Amino acid sequence: MISIIFWPLLTCMVMAVIHSYFGHFVIRRGLLFMDLALAQWAAIGYLVSHWLGIQYPLSQFLVSFGFALGAASILAVLTRLYDGQHLQEATIGILYIAGSALAVTFIASTGMEGHHLQEMLSGQLLFINALDFAQLISLYGIVSVWAWRCYPMFQANQSLGSNLLFYGLFAIVVTSSVKLIGILLVFSFLVLPVMTVFREKAAFGKQLFWASFVGVLGSFLGVLTSIWLDLPPSFTVILVLVLIWVLSLIVLKEKGLKNELN
Repeated sequence: MISIIFWPLLTCMVMAVIHSYFGHFVIRRGLLFMDLALAQWAAIGYLVSHWLGIQYPLSQFLVSFGFALGAASILAVLTRLYDGQHLQEATIGILYIAGSALAVTFIASTGMEGHHLQEMLSGQLLFINALDFAQLISLYGIVSVWAWRCYPMFQANQSLGSNLLFYGLFAIVVTSSVKLIGILLVFSFLVLPVMTVFREKAAFGKQLFWASFVGVLGSFLGVLTSIWLDLPPSFTVILVLVLIWVLSLIVLKEKGLKNELN
């Protein structure tokens, strides 16, 4: 069993850490569904590359990244345009809906099989191998260097240039993640770990550490549970992360009641 879950589990743990970094900014800016929108358009890129008969993983990635980067550029412009009216989230929702409708229509009109839709949502977690992980960690290493160096700029302002760089780096992460683990788990890694610790850990460093810990713990328990109960791994990890978040809310509520009594 260890040989089956080793690379999928290690991949989830690494993804949990880097998505926690971007999740901090997404939640802070109130753009919760940005990840879903970019992941949806990255998935369309993979569908198009498959339809075109592109076999090389790098070529598939570049096609998918082109779609994700296009969506990221649109978001960078429109979220800034609608910032004064607090309509950024509505803009992101429209982009996600358009991407979802386009993906389903594309699958139906080209005669592609239904499993492509399922893979778009859940990925191929248990089929991740050493080569996939090596490529992923190399790419994430480069992104992490840029993300860490640009942290002060991302924290201080939301100029068009800053947004384009942030969304561009984020698009790279999403594009590399969505094929392996699917749209839904990508979104879960972005939001759920940070939401679990957001109210208790205000400082960025502590928040990143504990959100990463929650993501790694949820990945470990989720993958083991999926193997034990023969359940889809991506969905099981999501449910475990949701459970951890719910437990954190219960703990916070109990803590609040004790403070009121004291």
